[in-house]
Amino acid sequence: MPSSSSKSKRKRTTTAEHENQQQQQLLQPWYHKFTQSDPLYTNYMRNEWSHEKQTDNELFEKLCLEGAQAGLSWRTILHKREAYRRAFHEFDIDKVASMTTSDIDNLMMLQQPQSKDHTTSDRSSQEVTVVRHRGKLESVINNAKMIQKLKANGIITTTFSRYLWSFVNNKPILNSWKTINEMPSKTTESEMMSKELKKHGFKFVGPTTCYSLMQSCGFVIDHVVDSEEWVEAEKRLKKRKGGYERR
Repeated sequence: MPSSSSKSKRKRTTTAEHENQQQQQLLQPWYHKFTQSDPLYTNYMRNEWSHEKQTDNELFEKLCLEGAQAGLSWRTILHKREAYRRAFHEFDIDKVASMTTSDIDNLMMLQQPQSKDHTTSDRSSQEVTVVRHRGKLESVINNAKMIQKLKANGIITTTFSRYLWSFVNNKPILNSWKTINEMPSKTTESEMMSKELKKHGFKFVGPTTCYSLMQSCGFVIDHVVDSEEWVEAEKRLKKRKGGYERR
């Protein structure tokens, strides 16, 4: 039978391990819940998510990739981002608009590379191909054509970027959420963006998808308030020409 002293030692060890685990959790960034220490995902959240994007190709890419994410995880799409860039001409709007059904057929026929044992695919091989969902792939071409149509009809008078940024009056919104549980999945602005895009023929552009684009491209800053990333964003915005909105 274990002695009382050995029981006490085990108890102290267990308590110390528990306290260490709690300390480690406190040191993790708020988004660790999603990234789970995935290096690519962590780097994305740390250095890209909520950073301002202003070019047409960047915003077109994000609109398409957020649409591709529907029903899946962002981790899945992020690890396939380079495959999407290769498949869709680095999201050059005019080049994508000229793609045809045959291009989609070719993407649908791409085979998932197999690992050496020919039974399972490792992560690197999974990143080679896009998600083979015909509707989502076709929506990329459709949305590129819709951008061209908006420009031809005079609805977009300058750039696609300026058009999207108009939904936040060309000013990033700095939110002050204390926890991730306070963050919405959609807002009035994202609902307006979604409604307009749908009206003009865009696909896979629901209000949640539009809000994800807004979060990732710096239309809104949704890092938890006073986190390192939030503080850095506030510093950037204070120097921004055109200002920003604090909420």
